[in-house]
Amino acid sequence: MKIKSLQRAIQVAKQIFQNKDLAKDLFNQATQKASDNKGNMETGFWYDIKMLRKMMKAWQVGTFKFSKTAIIYVIAGLVYFVSPIDLVPDFIVGLGFVDDAAVVVLFFKKIKKELEKFKAETRFQDAEVFS
Repeated sequence: MKIKSLQRAIQVAKQIFQNKDLAKDLFNQATQKASDNKGNMETGFWYDIKMLRKMMKAWQVGTFKFSKTAIIYVIAGLVYFVSPIDLVPDFIVGLGFVDDAAVVVLFFKKIKKELEKFKAETRFQDAEVFS
């Protein structure tokens, strides 16, 4: 999947939105790419990708209700992230994830209210319980 523009990422995201199997495949690709490249990504960008994956999973299993627009932006952010060819190819050391991070930030700004609500409602889901 070669994504050279934000518009193309959104078009692909709309198609994926209609097919839960494609959404699952995208989730798995994003998980693998994030895992493989964790050391190459800035901490903030790693957290953003983790948040996109968390949001997508909540949508897939139905534990959080997102607007269609919000989930399309979430999917588009992951589509752009997994694409090996985008504005700045990922293999360019030091710059490869700069455009990916900028796209994710842009999409987060577009869904800010839902993102904040999601963060507030799921804040303690990953917490460990100590006894």
